[in-house]
Amino acid sequence: MISHTAPAVGNTAASSDPAGEFRSEETDRANVAKLESLLREHVDTEKERKTKDPAAPGAPPPSRLRSRLIKTGIGVVLIAVAGWMPAQRLFQVQSVEAVINAPLVTIRAPISGVVSGEIAVGDAIEPGASLVRVSNPRMDDFRLADALKELDEAREERDALAARLVSLGSLRADLSVKLDAFRVNRLRQIEAQIAEADARIAAADAVVANAGSVQERSAMLQEKGIVAQNSLGEADRDAAVAKATAAEARAARTALLVERDALAAGIYVGDSYNDQPRTAQRIDEIDEQIANSEAGVKRQESRIARAEAAVAREREAFELVSAAELASPVAGRVWEVLTAPGEQVAAGQDLFRLLNCSQAIVTAVVTEAVYNSLSTGMPARFIYREGGDAVAGKVVQLSGVATASSNFAILPSALQKESYRVTVALDTAGSANDCAVGRTGRVVFGGTGA
Repeated sequence: MISHTAPAVGNTAASSDPAGEFRSEETDRANVAKLESLLREHVDTEKERKTKDPAAPGAPPPSRLRSRLIKTGIGVVLIAVAGWMPAQRLFQVQSVEAVINAPLVTIRAPISGVVSGEIAVGDAIEPGASLVRVSNPRMDDFRLADALKELDEAREERDALAARLVSLGSLRADLSVKLDAFRVNRLRQIEAQIAEADARIAAADAVVANAGSVQERSAMLQEKGIVAQNSLGEADRDAAVAKATAAEARAARTALLVERDALAAGIYVGDSYNDQPRTAQRIDEIDEQIANSEAGVKRQESRIARAEAAVAREREAFELVSAAELASPVAGRVWEVLTAPGEQVAAGQDLFRLLNCSQAIVTAVVTEAVYNSLSTGMPARFIYREGGDAVAGKVVQLSGVATASSNFAILPSALQKESYRVTVALDTAGSANDCAVGRTGRVVFGGTGA
């Protein structure tokens, strides 16, 4: 029995090696319970042995000294183990008080309006989760209405110009058909007039030839004295008239050729108009109107684009001030609800306070001596009051006796056993489902075991 108990005691001592893994008070209590069980087992075994194996008559009495030594040794071990648990804390640099804490995120109303939606204290939330909606049905939308009116007017003018373009195009097509018909017929007319001029030229040439013959005969007869002198004058006159008529006919033909060539080139010349007929002039006027209408359409398209951009801006601005969907920026839990569904709230009014469990910390207070031995970045561990695995972390703030921040769920000023405050950031980032804010314990600083 003695040889069985000694290794257990040795293992217990080894488990408290500062270089070994940290163990909680639950492990120490379990070792103590095990030693007590071994002691009871030893005592019961001795009693059973005496009962089953009574001393023979005349046999020497059993040695009570050995039994007492064994019991004394086990008792000393129990006392040593039970005293080591509080004694080892004397060698640790630890806090006087510590509590898991988390910063609070205040959700405010971005606009004035009525709150809709329900949320309760303690509800778990994830980042981006919808909280409530604030809407303002009485918001004035005159700027959006003006932008929409401007857009409608621009579209109406654009449509009117487009319809005018269609009408002008149809009219121009009709006039173009008439102008083409006029050109064709005019060309045919000129060709006929040229043929007529050619005939007049031929006739004039014949008259000139005949007049020349008459003039020669008259001159010969006058020399012979057969005819009077006046007959020769008449013959000269008729020859001159015939030559003039022929020249006139050729000039008329030349004018017709000029008009025909110009008409073939799209230029109209004539006696009743300057350069083109009325139909062509009307087409030119319509082309000018079509160009102006097309420019107007482009101008209205630009105006529509600007109006659409203005409508988009005003609609976005109106939506921002007419309704707002509030979403959680962090993972955590609802800590405080400051409004109710249907309540009229003002812009900037506090609506909720959320626990930011993703930035869970430990707020601790220490003695002045311990505080002066700490430094930012020093490793630390938080041990829950009820036991369990320690949570690793590091010192991130040494605020000392400075005014405590009010942006935490649990005000550091609530820890009043000491005045020197320390903040420890935990390595494990909390989520909405394991936000342990409020649980108490102690913080062990440095790398020593627990």
